[in-house]
Amino acid sequence: MTTETTALNRYNRLFDNQQYSAIADRIAADLRAERESIRVSDVMNEVTNAALSLNGHSHYADAWLKLATFCGQNAVSIPTIDTIYNYLLIYQQPQDTRAEEFELTAKALLKAYAASDTLKAAVSCANGIHGWRGRMAYDLLAASYYLVQGAVQLLMHGNLSYIREKLQSGQRRISGALYEGVRHSGHPELFNFSTTYFPTEQDRR
Repeated sequence: MTTETTALNRYNRLFDNQQYSAIADRIAADLRAERESIRVSDVMNEVTNAALSLNGHSHYADAWLKLATFCGQNAVSIPTIDTIYNYLLIYQQPQDTRAEEFELTAKALLKAYAASDTLKAAVSCANGIHGWRGRMAYDLLAASYYLVQGAVQLLMHGNLSYIREKLQSGQRRISGALYEGVRHSGHPELFNFSTTYFPTEQDRR
C-alpha cells in the first residue's frame, strides 16, 4: 500500500463531516459568498489538502501554508481560522506542528495586512507635518510599513531578494529618521546609533 493510499484511508477514517460543514459555512460568511459557490469550494479543497498532508500525503506537504496565506490575504476571521485549526488537529500526528503553523501564520498575516493598511494611512498623514519631529515620525512610520511588508513575505515564504529590498527600504527610512534627530534635536547623542552592529556572513553558524 502506497503512502498516499495510507494517508487517504486515514483521512477517510477520521473525517468529521460536522466540523467540515461548519468550516464551509464560516468561509462562505467571511467571503460573503454562496455556500455552494466555486470560491468556497476552492477554499474547502485547500482545507482538504491540508488535512491530507497531516495524514502523510506527500503531494500536499505545503498545503497548510497555501491555506494560511489565503486566510491572511482574504480577511478570513479569527473564529474561522480557529475552526479550521481545530479541524486540522483531528488529523495531526505526533511530532507534527503544521496545524499550529497554519493557525499562527494565518493570524499573523491577517493582523499584518491590517497593520499595513493602517500604517500606510498614517504615513500619508505624517507626510504633511512640519518640523523635525514630524519628519522623523514620517520616516519611522514609513520604515515600519516596509518592515511589515518584509515580515509578510517571510510568513508567506516569499522571495528572499524581495524581502531584502523591503528591509533595505526600511533601513534607509530609519537612517533618515536618525539624521533628523541628530541634526535638529537638542540631544543629538540620543539618536547616535553608530555603534550598532549588523550581522554578516561571518556570523553564520
